[in-house]
Amino acid sequence: MHWLAPISDEEMSDAQAKVFTRALSKFEVPEGEDAPTWIRVMLNSPEYLKDVYMNVSQHLFKETSIKVGTKAVLAAVAASHAGNKELAEFFAARALAEGASMEQIYEGMGIAATSTSFNFYYKFRSLSQTDEFEGHKPSLRATLFQRPSLGKAFAELVNLMISTANGCASCVSGHITEAEQHDVSKDQIDEVIRIGAIVQSMAMFLRTHEA
Repeated sequence: MHWLAPISDEEMSDAQAKVFTRALSKFEVPEGEDAPTWIRVMLNSPEYLKDVYMNVSQHLFKETSIKVGTKAVLAAVAASHAGNKELAEFFAARALAEGASMEQIYEGMGIAATSTSFNFYYKFRSLSQTDEFEGHKPSLRATLFQRPSLGKAFAELVNLMISTANGCASCVSGHITEAEQHDVSKDQIDEVIRIGAIVQSMAMFLRTHEA
């Protein structure tokens, strides 16, 4: 048995072939271009793949209170944080097509990694269930929080998405307040959490697939 192997054209059932064709359209894979391997892997669960391409098409590929290019950068950052290079590259390509640069994507990843260090620190405070450490400060460098090239509003969107993924309640609360001070709307906060949720789900399904 080959665990979670990509399904080739020859191996597809008629039902899978129909879902696959629709997926290529919804993910906007150019005609004649090879399908990303992760789509073929997700085809092992056609109904799940349907949900994924509908979620991505509706929430990541359409401009709402967050621009499409920014959504793609956020999705690439979320995929990288989840440890999935295939998804990160897919969304990064989308971001580049929308005018973003790799430097901006890597900066977003840096913000996410910095956020993780603070999440780790403050999550300990919550888990310790004691106030004995309240006088201590993290004393961690966070240059990208202060001077992000894409603006502090973008940095706070990343912080909210990553702090939620890392399960740091106090961090999420603090970043909501900080985001609102930089004119981030509740709709934008809701959207970035949804972006993170979609990408996290995709990465989770692919977790035991070996590229």
